[in-house]
Amino acid sequence: MNWSPYQIKVILHHHSSAAVFEYASAPLYRPTIDQLVEAGILFEDDGSLGTTALGNALVKMWCETPLPVRVFVDPRTFGEAA
Repeated sequence: MNWSPYQIKVILHHHSSAAVFEYASAPLYRPTIDQLVEAGILFEDDGSLGTTALGNALVKMWCETPLPVRVFVDPRTFGEAA
């Protein structure tokens, strides 16, 4: 699944805070919540939202993803078999 920055922001907010999401009145918010609940990433209980075990694992995976590194290659030999 591909994640939009908006979905990531919603997931991270509800993973780390019980406060109301700052853009909860945005037209896309409710459909996004419904989609994430249906996918098993968020749970909703009496109006409160949080991450499920799957959501927790997803956030953990994002946090453990290393940063990309820059690699220099010789363009004369790039793509040749070793």
